[in-house]
Amino acid sequence: MRFKNIDKLILFGGSFLMAEIASQLANHNDFEIVVFSSARHLDEKLPKQTLRTILKKNKIRYFNSENINTDKRLPKEITPRSLGVAIGAAWVFDAKVVNRFAKNHLLDCMSIDLPRYRGGAHHTWRILHQNNKGVVNMQIIKGGIKAFQLGPVIMREEFTYPAKFQKTSDFYNFAVKKEALFLKKFLRQLKLGKNFAVIKLNESESSTYPFLSTKDHGLINWAWAGEDIALFINALDDPYPGASTFYNRKKVFIKDCQLLPPQEKYHPFTAGVVVRKNKQGIYLATLGNLLLVKKVYDNHARSIINKITVGSRFFTPSSELDKAAQFQVEYDAIGIKK
Repeated sequence: MRFKNIDKLILFGGSFLMAEIASQLANHNDFEIVVFSSARHLDEKLPKQTLRTILKKNKIRYFNSENINTDKRLPKEITPRSLGVAIGAAWVFDAKVVNRFAKNHLLDCMSIDLPRYRGGAHHTWRILHQNNKGVVNMQIIKGGIKAFQLGPVIMREEFTYPAKFQKTSDFYNFAVKKEALFLKKFLRQLKLGKNFAVIKLNESESSTYPFLSTKDHGLINWAWAGEDIALFINALDDPYPGASTFYNRKKVFIKDCQLLPPQEKYHPFTAGVVVRKNKQGIYLATLGNLLLVKKVYDNHARSIINKITVGSRFFTPSSELDKAAQFQVEYDAIGIKK
């Protein structure tokens, strides 16, 4: 499949990758660049500045769209020689939006191992599964919720995350660099008129996982094995608020966790007990392991680790765990749908 005479890129979404690519494309004359983003993406705190600031600085036209499917400004931007590329977009594109573009001219660039990690919270689920395989895809968007992430792929590259990575931020930062190189390569090949192979996904390998809200779903079950608790805490570390539990009947958030060998054969009743505290942090007993935790925050993101005492306990009520397991979340351009 070839894209002929593309002279305009319409980018949808946000994130580090959008900022990186938009900044680099602004210095080239190969394509006219237009960005459609959402308020939560435009004002998200990136490492140096917001996406809105970066777009303004590079004099890139952008639109803040609450709903791309009803945005009357989009049809005016689409031309026969436009190519749309979604990069972490906040919307599911309706078929009518897809059909405004030339056939197969609306694509999604994502670092997801399709079809094994459809749905949401891809990095979190992958970390929990201890899967270090990384993939970047360029997928054709078919349109509509029933066809979400079902389109064929026209470009795919695989890589391996370093085994030392534990926190989500480590994976994010590594993946962004891979995605940026991938997208630059795609745009070079696009300009050269490459004939892209259209590859159907193997549905016998498909899996779909739900979207997550860290504050609603991230509750620690102290009945889990220590290894599983450590994975859970690290998967919800930066850039997220942290895994949560309760201390002195108040909800707290835990980050920066290290798995250590146990000093005792801890009984299940010991799980969550603070058995030691020193300059390194607090040490929690779990099934099969000792956990060194270096950061504990209250509900206002204030550090409270100095207030934690030895012999006390972290505990998550079963009612909170049940609520988390049953909670379903959906996101739109603003954030969580109410």
